[in-house]
Amino acid sequence: MATFYESDMSRLNAEYNSYVSQAKNTNRRNGFVPSKEEYNFYVSAAEVAHKISDMNVQQRAVCRQWAERAVVCERKAMELLKILVPNYSVATTSVEPPSATSSAETASSVVTASQSVAVKEETQAQTETAGGFTTRNASEDVPAETIARWYQEKPNHGFEDIVGMEELKEEIQTEILDNIGWEGTDELLHISKLKSFLLYGPFGTGKTFFIEAIAKELMDRGFKFIKLTGSDVHDSYVGVGEKKVKTAFLEAVDNAPCVLYFDEFENMCVRRDGNAEGHEKRLTVSFMESYNILVNADKPIIFLAATNYPDKIESAMLSRILSYVLVPLPSEEVRCKYFNDFLKKTQVRCADDINPEMMADVTDNYSFRDLKKITDNLKLSIKKEARKQFSVYDNSGKILAKESDENTTRAITEGKVLLTKEIFDNVKNAFSPEKKGDILASLEAFEKKI
Repeated sequence: MATFYESDMSRLNAEYNSYVSQAKNTNRRNGFVPSKEEYNFYVSAAEVAHKISDMNVQQRAVCRQWAERAVVCERKAMELLKILVPNYSVATTSVEPPSATSSAETASSVVTASQSVAVKEETQAQTETAGGFTTRNASEDVPAETIARWYQEKPNHGFEDIVGMEELKEEIQTEILDNIGWEGTDELLHISKLKSFLLYGPFGTGKTFFIEAIAKELMDRGFKFIKLTGSDVHDSYVGVGEKKVKTAFLEAVDNAPCVLYFDEFENMCVRRDGNAEGHEKRLTVSFMESYNILVNADKPIIFLAATNYPDKIESAMLSRILSYVLVPLPSEEVRCKYFNDFLKKTQVRCADDINPEMMADVTDNYSFRDLKKITDNLKLSIKKEARKQFSVYDNSGKILAKESDENTTRAITEGKVLLTKEIFDNVKNAFSPEKKGDILASLEAFEKKI
């Protein structure tokens, strides 16, 4: 049976190929004359490619491949729009152009409410997107619509939702949250308003979840939240990645107080003394130069970066970051609390032969991602068992969904369907946790270095 991921990938891949094919066929059908329809197909293809890229952030090669395809489609759409809309430098690709009947009619139609196009002059004037987002840092290579995607909504989880990590929470509370509102003292003592942290640790330990919790706490205090991943930064066109990096830092300065977060930092700021390629080295230099913008601005900005492989990051960039924070694999105590919380939220009860302490004991070296795989599959197993025992059938033997759902829900909450050791062992043995040998060795070497 195909997984949801495989099903979504197959569907989105088919959509992408269909849009690109329709764009090319439209171009040939129109005698190779640009048209509104061709433009729309490329815009749709770019949107689908971005979705696929976002789905594969943990698979760097796939993520980058689809990010590059999105960029190619956006470029083609922009080239078409420049032909359809003469004299306009477009800062967004997510609007429909009018039909190319005449230059006057085209220019008039573009600025209508339903087809707003943000115009970027060569100066640093404000650019506004159709959605109302404004920036003075947009350019042809980094349009305003792209910048708008970097801004995040307030996360729906804060520190109270984090299992364990008490020392880490206390450190962030002391270093960041408790220091907000002391501007007078900081100015008197010449304490920098910029705070920077590198969170590192094995994959699946909840680094991004933790950073989002920090952002939520800060957004409650009026901060904005800018987040970029590898797919947001890397670009197949020379020099565009560097421009994106600088633009992100300028946005943080212009919108302080602000949280600026880079995920998968080892892929953006690679060591220059290794086997880095030319474009990777240029991107690293751009990060270091752009970080200096934050230093010189001296505004309330929290720079956060997360990585699985800190030893792959350029040492000159590491020296600029003020604090390194290890996010370890969950301890046995934390794993026990995790399973306790799972049982409490789902109202599932344990049989006499299993309990959270036993589950924690046999999941040593499991990440939060590994634990989530277990609890997600435990839910499905409990549901399957409840359906088998408490479903209601009609005269033809067909399951009555509503009545059965009421029965199974009641059975679970009343403890008539229990989580047994057999169920837990079957789920645990059905998959292997992610291998962490190389990453743990890498982190140990980094710990010795610092």
